[in-house]
Amino acid sequence: MTHSRVLFPLGLAAGLSLLGDLTLYAVLPTHRQSVGLSLGAVGVMLGVNRLVRIPGNPVAGFILDRVGRRKIFILGMLLGVLSTLGYGLLHGFVPFLMARIVWGVGWTLINVGGMTIVLDVSTPANRGRLTGSYNAWVLAGFALGPLLGGFLVDALGFRATMLSYAVATAIGLLIALVGLPETAPQLGAGVRQGRNAASSPLRQLGDLWQNSRGLFRSIPGLLPVLLLYLLAQFANLGVMLSTVNLLLEQCCGPTISVGAFALGVASASGILLATRSLLAGVVGPVAGRLSDVRWGRRTVIAGSLVVGAAAFGLLAIANSLWAIVLGLALGAVSSGTVMSVLTAHVGDLTPPGKQGAMMGIYATAGDIGAAAGPFLAFALLPVIDLQGVYLLCTLACLGGLLLLRCTE
Repeated sequence: MTHSRVLFPLGLAAGLSLLGDLTLYAVLPTHRQSVGLSLGAVGVMLGVNRLVRIPGNPVAGFILDRVGRRKIFILGMLLGVLSTLGYGLLHGFVPFLMARIVWGVGWTLINVGGMTIVLDVSTPANRGRLTGSYNAWVLAGFALGPLLGGFLVDALGFRATMLSYAVATAIGLLIALVGLPETAPQLGAGVRQGRNAASSPLRQLGDLWQNSRGLFRSIPGLLPVLLLYLLAQFANLGVMLSTVNLLLEQCCGPTISVGAFALGVASASGILLATRSLLAGVVGPVAGRLSDVRWGRRTVIAGSLVVGAAAFGLLAIANSLWAIVLGLALGAVSSGTVMSVLTAHVGDLTPPGKQGAMMGIYATAGDIGAAAGPFLAFALLPVIDLQGVYLLCTLACLGGLLLLRCTE
């Protein structure tokens, strides 16, 4: 089975599933009235899907190791279609909250399933490169969502944009149905084990707990790696993605002029977030390959944390559009590197037959950080300004260097 035979349908489907979710980060703060939300509710909506994933990721990993990868990934894509339809059709706090919860479950299955599939088809010699290639597809979804979404929302409105993205996610579901093979090793035994345990939920929970404890006991450096991923996702996905819209409005006003062009904040933030994600997608495979063959995982990760600290320090003092652009570019380099190389490092540590369980625990750590970002940022804004939030992220990146030393 060639790598492209797996990575192409896997990455394309995962990227398409992200379009609606990522558009929310670019436009929901300034279009919250379209779905009947307050500013405080925006922080809840941008973070609650990750709260759902925190307990869900280990369960998804447990299931993936027992019943296979393909059907779980496809179920996640189906939930992605339903949740994106909900963004375009529902109004009010509770209905929109339910759609976000459905997306949280859907992305749990897509994300943990996708990373587990990459571990299935990679080896330590190419894991950084393949992880980076898969993340490039995911980051393309990060890019196209806010880029197209910002313009579409300004031109067509919030609801029409979300319905269009529901169709795109449905196309991704069809691609996965047709093109994604099963990659789980010894699937037959896993299915039998899953069937034997299906009648005993308590036994399944006990097995999940024992598997998780076993991984921590067998890998002494696992906890610092997980905390490092938590901090990275807190800063890069949690805070940066959810506050760019407000930073632009604070620094440049409701209309941003670039030469002879004038853009609304939604369009401008969409362009910047898209460019950031595309740059991260390009950097990821390069950083992954360097960690495979030249510098090693820890050296590349340490460099990314230094760059991340510089990015947030610059955003904290930014007083022009170009300072914001440079800060986001540095953040993209840091984020793309961490997503690829740290994931490959965790894959190197994973015992055979535990790929799903490990990716479930790893994804949980990232989701805790990413969920805390919007909640903490929007909660702190009445107390400290946005610049103070960015300085907090600078400290988080520098703290990551200390954690990295603990993994040696």
